[in-house]
Amino acid sequence: MKIAITGGSGFIGTNLSSLLKSQHDILILDRIPSKIQDVDFTECDLLDSKKLSDVLEGFDIVIHLAAAVGVKLTEEEPLHTLNLNIQGTQNILESCKKNHVKKIIFASSSEIYGEAIHIPIKETDTPMPITNYGVSKITGEEYVKAYSKAHSIKYSILRFFNAYGPGQSNSFVMSEFVFKAIANKTITIHGNGEQLRAFCHISDIVNGISLCLDKGDNEIFNIGNNTEPVTIFELAKTIKKITNSKSEITFLPFEDTERKRTSEIMKRIPDITKAQNILGYNPRISLNEGIKTIFQ
Repeated sequence: MKIAITGGSGFIGTNLSSLLKSQHDILILDRIPSKIQDVDFTECDLLDSKKLSDVLEGFDIVIHLAAAVGVKLTEEEPLHTLNLNIQGTQNILESCKKNHVKKIIFASSSEIYGEAIHIPIKETDTPMPITNYGVSKITGEEYVKAYSKAHSIKYSILRFFNAYGPGQSNSFVMSEFVFKAIANKTITIHGNGEQLRAFCHISDIVNGISLCLDKGDNEIFNIGNNTEPVTIFELAKTIKKITNSKSEITFLPFEDTERKRTSEIMKRIPDITKAQNILGYNPRISLNEGIKTIFQ
């Protein structure tokens, strides 16, 4: 198939392109050149609707990963986040409509759930986003469903839970902790460290995406690894042990961080039963094994 990947030069996009390039005709759309060999690349901005329309001609599937991400960026630049993630998604969908693209796979986020009432979180639980990023993603989901209904474009919406792995920016907690531990630098935890997370290795994330190429039409899925929930404090201690680090673990009050307590989600664990049953999705990488891939 001919598959276009927006944000294909990013963390998830790079790993996904590497997985798919041997079996499909891949085009990466991004503002940053791709590191992947033997894959076509076009420099493109999500807000350039004309260029998007031109380059998506003849494609079967669009995997829409591109977005403003990261706590620092999305909290400090809310207007940019909302505009890029919402208008950019609308531009992608309009281009899909004009070019008769058969399916769009939309990268959403566990952030749309906010502070969930039920743990683990099911796809049927009510979205209650408490961040600009979460609002932009649930809005994107609604646009995807509306375009599908109006223009018969198939979709899969994937809500990712705490992706991590080699090549991820150090602004994300897993990579930050690992590289500080290796250097024996102080590991700083925001709040009391009781935030509960379920981290999912990038290889399992991209496998979940690939399963939607020919399955899961017009469905929403949680994509994550629910087998080893861990608090942030436990994560820091685990990383110290695996890396034989001498790092000190310290705590920083939420009010002194980019994300204040009002926008910090304390519990985020997915129910992945639906993805298991419909897609045949099963995460394989354990937490300890996944941590080692970051620095080995």
